[in-house]
Amino acid sequence: MQTIVELTAVARRAAETAGLAGFLDRLHLEAWAQKGDVVELAGRGETIVFIIRARRIRVDANDVQTLVFELDHPARPAVR
Repeated sequence: MQTIVELTAVARRAAETAGLAGFLDRLHLEAWAQKGDVVELAGRGETIVFIIRARRIRVDANDVQTLVFELDHPARPAVR
């Protein structure tokens, strides 16, 4: 199954500030990653920590299934 990463607005701003927005657009997480997992990315001299806030399956009109990971920042406990 294909996977994609989406960012919350706060996570997108943090990624842009750290110069990581382009990298996050290309980030590929495997299906074994779970809600609540922490994703650490090295920025300009710092590590930015994101959390997988949610995961969902998107099915399009052609029955193509995509696993969507939503990342948030700062890393805080995932919402149930």
